[in-house]
Amino acid sequence: MECCVQSKYSASETISIPEPLDTMYRSFSKSVGDMEHRIPAVPQEMEFLNVIGKRFVAAIDRFHVHRALLTTLQELYTFSACCILLRGDPNELFIIPCQPLSHDFIEEMIRSITDAARAIDFPAMDIRQLTEMAYLDAPDEVAQYRTQEAIEATEVGSSFNIPLTVNNRIIGILSLFDELIGTFDTELLKTTAIIADYAAIALETVRLRESENALWRQAELERQRLELILRSMTEALLITDEHGVVTSLNQSARTLLSQVIGNVEIGISLSMLAQMNNTPWLFTLAESVHQALQGYTVKDRELIAGDDGEKVPMTWWVSVAPLHDASGIKMQPIGTVVVLTDVTASKQVERLKDEFVSVVSHELRTPLTSIKGYTQHLIRRIERRVRKFREQTPSSLQPVELPESIDLRSLAIVQSQTEHLERLVDELLDRSRIQWGQLILKYEDFHLADLLASTVRSVQASTEQHSIHLDIQVQDTTVTADRARIEQVVGNLLDNAVKFSPHGGQIVVQLQKYLTSEFADTSESSNSYAYLVSISDYGIGISPEHLDHIFERFYRISNASTRQYSGVGLGLYITKAIVEAHGGHIWVASNGLSGGTTFFFTIPRTPFT
Repeated sequence: MECCVQSKYSASETISIPEPLDTMYRSFSKSVGDMEHRIPAVPQEMEFLNVIGKRFVAAIDRFHVHRALLTTLQELYTFSACCILLRGDPNELFIIPCQPLSHDFIEEMIRSITDAARAIDFPAMDIRQLTEMAYLDAPDEVAQYRTQEAIEATEVGSSFNIPLTVNNRIIGILSLFDELIGTFDTELLKTTAIIADYAAIALETVRLRESENALWRQAELERQRLELILRSMTEALLITDEHGVVTSLNQSARTLLSQVIGNVEIGISLSMLAQMNNTPWLFTLAESVHQALQGYTVKDRELIAGDDGEKVPMTWWVSVAPLHDASGIKMQPIGTVVVLTDVTASKQVERLKDEFVSVVSHELRTPLTSIKGYTQHLIRRIERRVRKFREQTPSSLQPVELPESIDLRSLAIVQSQTEHLERLVDELLDRSRIQWGQLILKYEDFHLADLLASTVRSVQASTEQHSIHLDIQVQDTTVTADRARIEQVVGNLLDNAVKFSPHGGQIVVQLQKYLTSEFADTSESSNSYAYLVSISDYGIGISPEHLDHIFERFYRISNASTRQYSGVGLGLYITKAIVEAHGGHIWVASNGLSGGTTFFFTIPRTPFT
């Protein structure tokens, strides 16, 4: 550590200060000899240091540190001003005058401090910046009377600069200035260095305390902001710990849960709450929290929370996400965040729409049945008339085309469009049944291979561009299922294969035994296995971003290659529901656009019990 004493009329003198405190104390006692009128005697040395130490320890902010430093230094020297430069971004300069100072005096002080700062590599130091950032911290006693002429005549006679260090790190500079020459005795440098160390530690402590208080204030503001957000949320929000115990919940959660299970208090386990109330939705909620504690995210799981007597029961969607330690020390979640959304109102609106569609669909079936029946009747009558005419009229007298032939073509179009509309109505009705769990299966025993063969023949008869190949790899294809519904599934998938292979080509229908751990016994003598049906085409294919949504209701792939095809996006949705109602699975694979598509579905040989 080095201290520099400067006089306006003498050269600077640099003195090395011993670093250990005990050495400083010994030097202090040796230098006290002829200054007994200003410093306590040797036996009182420790008491003096104890007093100044208490002053700095008691300082709670920068103002009190400045006053403790000023009081202590004034017991050693009589000076005009004390300055403290603190390193920071930006740097800070505090000027503590002991008497009124002239503008020139202050300017010369700042110049001296700037030079000292540059000498110890303070960042970005110049006089203009230091002048702009200077704070005047004048004590009350500075208001002593001096004439303006006396003030203007003041100029720096002596100066003293010493680094402020904490743990060998320079945090600033302590500077003293006086009008008189030789004010600062070099014999007191060691004592002043000790005082500077006290001041540096006190200033660093205050800085850390201010930073800590600022962080606490920021944290409190964030906490209040978060509480405001949680209070204003319409969704119910719960937070649990790593044991599934509720640690926090907002008002929306209290209101929502009170409708079905009364008040939910902080500190109760969700699994215990489920056991106390014995309600399925609470067990599902507790299981969702357990999954999140394993690191998984549960999204939009439906909970039927209660039946209020209406057609639509109280329905919630629950999403649960794991809550991780912000420090990253713990790998496992330290809790979960649960969000409950009441979707009962939207379910009621959806039910009303479904009922409307169902009523309209039923109303459409009657005229459609009549139109279809009368169209078929007219077609048969005209066909009989044409056949009778051709039988009774010599071929030489028969015209190239009978007028009735035009009528037959027109009626065929009417019949085709009627059947198309009838299929659409059936899909809408099936959608309503599936949506509200009213899809009823009529089980019967039949051979799945025979059903596939008849469906393939029917679809093959409607297309000349495609070649449909049936590959049966199982000897016994007996299955117990709803024949009409399985035929609907195969028909939908084959129709799609034909529709989305506009340039023709081969379509392969394959039937094989489904080998999976779900059906452990796959011997021919056992009924506990499933069949796997696959339908492959070489058409336009499906791009990867659509594969996860292809079975959603009303989902249609919208691009240049599919825009020409009709449909409302219910066929695959209904197909999936029928397969899953039988206890099977359905999925799709594609090599992307122009790569063809393969649909797979499984059907258990016997119904699940």
